[in-house]
Amino acid sequence: MGNKPQYLKTAELLAERISYGDYLLTEIPSSRKLAEEFGVSHIVARKAVEKLLADGLCRRMENGRIAVCARREAAGPAPEPTVAMLFPAFASNYFQRCRVQLERATERRRGLFRPVNFVHWNEPVIRETLNNFDGVFLFGSAEELDPAARELFRSRKHGLTTVDFDLTGLGIPRLAMFDASCVRPLLEHLKSLGFNRIDCINTQPCDVETTRRIGAWLNGMRELDYTGILHNEPVRAYEDPAQSAYELMRARLTGEFTAQAVFCTNENIAYGVARALLDAGKLPGRDIGLVAIGDGGNARFFAPSITCVEMPDMARELDRLLDWMFDPGKTAWTDEPALLPRQVPLFIGESTVWKRK
Repeated sequence: MGNKPQYLKTAELLAERISYGDYLLTEIPSSRKLAEEFGVSHIVARKAVEKLLADGLCRRMENGRIAVCARREAAGPAPEPTVAMLFPAFASNYFQRCRVQLERATERRRGLFRPVNFVHWNEPVIRETLNNFDGVFLFGSAEELDPAARELFRSRKHGLTTVDFDLTGLGIPRLAMFDASCVRPLLEHLKSLGFNRIDCINTQPCDVETTRRIGAWLNGMRELDYTGILHNEPVRAYEDPAQSAYELMRARLTGEFTAQAVFCTNENIAYGVARALLDAGKLPGRDIGLVAIGDGGNARFFAPSITCVEMPDMARELDRLLDWMFDPGKTAWTDEPALLPRQVPLFIGESTVWKRK
């Protein structure tokens, strides 16, 4: 190993980077830049790149630059299929938990998985990701989708799937981890405990899915026969809904707040509501019921634990989507537009069970 030519060592390092997807969104640097980075001569760097070309890992573009071969372009054995998780650039337990499911599903298929962030809908990285990965799981942003981005997604009929974010009207399949239909079991649980005044609190930006969750609560008023008030004070994109929910609940508690139970449109909102209740000497589950969509994954570990819809196991649905993504013979998704959970996993926490103790 110690006598291996320097250009082979350099080529192996570059091949390792390629195996991790490091050059899927950018061209491989010029031989001169590679020489500077690896501390080798320009000739050694050039020979290393020639080795990658000979092995079919890379191709030379019309402008002379070097790019990683997609599976359909590879001259030798087909590289691993590539999958990107394309999501807004802010911290979220929801994104992290989705990533675990997506990455495990990709690994089962011996694919290469990469998370990719974006800040706004017209960021170049979005187009680059769509062009360079076999499959893309796209997450929505609180920022409204503009016409240019909508047309970009509409034109990409093969390999693009949204997660919870709904673009089924453009012919793009949707992996519905937390569809608005998941709200109903929470409301039915509250009604079964005898709660007849169920308020809804929302402080996250009113995107399409949040609006649908509020709509599910409104439908429940008619179909399950309870009353309630909507407390809707959405924050701006990338602001903290938990802090806003805390302040909203504190303000309501200084007046006449007569709700017997509260439905929160996501888990972070429930944390703020619960903290405000506790600070006011009210215990969720004893003095008031509290439920949420548990998209953050920590509701069962809060004290008191919060009754929620937890993230479902979507392995079977992911396998179907990956089959489609990895099949170059298909051009458009022709099955059902939204892949829903086979069952809604409801966690019954202390925030409701203490009501009947």
